[in-house]
Amino acid sequence: VLQIKAGHYLRQAFFITLLNPKAILFYMAFFPLFVDRASQQGLVTYAFMAGTIAFLTFLYGLGATMLTHFLAERMRANPKIGQVLQKVAGLFLVGFGIRLALAK
Repeated sequence: VLQIKAGHYLRQAFFITLLNPKAILFYMAFFPLFVDRASQQGLVTYAFMAGTIAFLTFLYGLGATMLTHFLAERMRANPKIGQVLQKVAGLFLVGFGIRLALAK
């Protein structure tokens, strides 16, 4: 059995997010649009913007995790919900397949 220490996933997610090249390029292109060159304070301005985005991303992730946990608990308590959702998803996939087959 693999022993995973507390905080392992948090550190892993932090470094994956921090070193994501797509995000780095996005913010390099995005940040300057909101910075007034005349009144900006250099690193302080960018650090505040980065901190704000990190905080909002954390809140979003926390909310998504809490919602997912709540829904998973509900599905474990009532397996019928999962069966219905699987059937609905299957119907959508069949519908998309038919639509794709009939597309010109």
